[in-house]
Amino acid sequence: MLDVQGLKVNYGAIHAVRGVDFNVQDDEIVTLIGANGAGKSTIVHTLSGMLKAAAGTIKYGDQDLTKMSAAKIVGAGIAQVPEGRRIFAGLSTMENLKMGAYLVPRNEQSDVLANVFDQFPVLKERKNQDAATLSGGEQQMLAMGRALMAQPKLLMLDEPSMGLAPIYISKIFDIIKTINKQGVTVLLIEQNALQALQIANRGYVIANGTVQLTGTGSELLANPEVQKAYLGG
Repeated sequence: MLDVQGLKVNYGAIHAVRGVDFNVQDDEIVTLIGANGAGKSTIVHTLSGMLKAAAGTIKYGDQDLTKMSAAKIVGAGIAQVPEGRRIFAGLSTMENLKMGAYLVPRNEQSDVLANVFDQFPVLKERKNQDAATLSGGEQQMLAMGRALMAQPKLLMLDEPSMGLAPIYISKIFDIIKTINKQGVTVLLIEQNALQALQIANRGYVIANGTVQLTGTGSELLANPEVQKAYLGG
């Protein structure tokens, strides 16, 4: 589904991503793990078109996304749940969800919304509430629901567990597994390596803007280097 080769991304003179290769197959959950500042979010921002690659290629099926605009990337079937949720304060839960459906035909939006409410019942309960007044976990669900309103084939989640209470972290990862079982491929960016690797088919360890290790989720969980650096063992 997604094939990234030789990806390099710079911030001026700073080389944030230094020749990364990875791929995501249909129906997988693939995770990129690593410490803060490793380059994970830079990679996902580049995949979604918000940053431009200095070198390398991004292929999505038979499409080249390397120089494609962010709007066209969403239209191609890729949606991002951003780090920090980035909900629209001052708009209701319902209005936030509708912002995610701007490329969906109007006659299909009610069915898409019903599916999102099935996945996140609390959003239906709070549909008229100002999104800024939702709890952190509810705001993360809203950010995920807003992305799903675009009907993506590939959902990219950037640090979905950040700042959440443990009970919500567990719920969010359960929801990610459910979304994947419903046919959405997932690229998961996470500092919580244990949770991410437990649900991932495959993972890549990112450090200093490069891929340091790769393997199945279970292989990386058992890797002594991963245990020492990311799992406290």
